[in-house]
Amino acid sequence: MNLPRLRILILLMTVSCNNSTTSDCAAYVAPAIAVEIRDSKTALPVAEGAQGAVHDGGYLDSLRPFRSSGSALLSLQAAPARPGTYGIEVQRTGYQTWTVAGVQAKAGQCGVETATVRADLIPLSP
Repeated sequence: MNLPRLRILILLMTVSCNNSTTSDCAAYVAPAIAVEIRDSKTALPVAEGAQGAVHDGGYLDSLRPFRSSGSALLSLQAAPARPGTYGIEVQRTGYQTWTVAGVQAKAGQCGVETATVRADLIPLSP
């Protein structure tokens, strides 16, 4: 690719990002909640094999895979495009159940602003 063409491409990408409108929002539906799941002793990711749910009043949604790094699943997500105040529960074999309440996901310009929390799971055996 020649240099002038590269400059045009970068300029077009910059213009489209700086002039976003609500019509651009339909391209991505953000989750309200993202939970990064780690072992409390080693800090290694343990989201693979974890399960759980989020709730806000009568609303309930299961956690699903979200972000990975290489082959390691780092986090789970739930409640797409739904602002609210959530309770979260995470379970994984070999670990104590992790819970938290009062996690707020606020409405933003393009839907919900994802609230990210870190669940440091405590192993059952020493």
